[in-house]
Amino acid sequence: MLPTDDMDMRCPFHQPQALNWQEDAVQLDARRIPLKIGLDHLSLNLKIDGPLPVQFEFLERTLVLGFVISGWAKLHHTADNVEKLESGQWYQLSSNGLHFDRTSNKGVALEIFLCSGQFAKTLGELEQDHGLKALDEFSNKEISDTIDTFSSGMMKSTALSLSQLIAKSSSGSIKERLQLEANALIWIAEILSQSADANQVAVAGINANDREAIKKITNAMEQNPSKEFTMDDLCRIGGINEHKLKSAFKYIHGKTTFSYLREVRMDYAAQLLREDRLSVIQVANEVSYSNASHFAKAFKNRHKLLPKAYQCLYRL
Repeated sequence: MLPTDDMDMRCPFHQPQALNWQEDAVQLDARRIPLKIGLDHLSLNLKIDGPLPVQFEFLERTLVLGFVISGWAKLHHTADNVEKLESGQWYQLSSNGLHFDRTSNKGVALEIFLCSGQFAKTLGELEQDHGLKALDEFSNKEISDTIDTFSSGMMKSTALSLSQLIAKSSSGSIKERLQLEANALIWIAEILSQSADANQVAVAGINANDREAIKKITNAMEQNPSKEFTMDDLCRIGGINEHKLKSAFKYIHGKTTFSYLREVRMDYAAQLLREDRLSVIQVANEVSYSNASHFAKAFKNRHKLLPKAYQCLYRL
């Protein structure tokens, strides 16, 4: 989707590209506008009656910066990590594509900016000691190919105002196109700054009470691996708000709450398979998986074997 040529900062003024796609369980309206070489603007209106995987693949590893206008969506940014993107939220990740598998009943509206490695590098070179970790990590190929760079937060007032202008923008005239490009670049600068601030807060803002709250939550998960926890359930158990829960949990454990819960469930599933009292389907149901293939994939990601092979190995 993104060119790999040397960076050219001229605005190409390519015509927007549109995609409309509808199946029984998926409705998609998409619009792509190339703003600069190495920077694309992608608008998505997506509705999935899921869980059902919908994937957008890029030609190369891409720095993705975006925000949610309305609704919510579940985003898989690695094989083991799932994030819920909600209205008013910005998000940032380094990826070869986007993988959604569920949206709210009315769908989700997303605005996304796709930055090539060279574009990110050029931005980083504009200012020495810029402190923008996301740009440094993404520009360093050895790091970007191995590190999970996902971060998110609620947009502050400046970014929120710009997001509303971007969401309502048109590209039919030179003035509108240049205004969209200007708003996009300012919004990206705001979010990169917010991302840097969020990293500092995550390191400095975790206190003993937060750690105790996270401990209560992990204990509840480990003692009830079959329970379908919601974010409200976890906040109630820890006596902590959702924003603090997400940032503290990620800082302490290096993964999201539901990624951690998935690991707990897969470890419990492994224990049940070793005991050899239940079938694979029964074990999947015990850890709240109604879909056998989804269970098998999650189990293999954790234990490197399919459930049946794992059970047979221990049976032998």
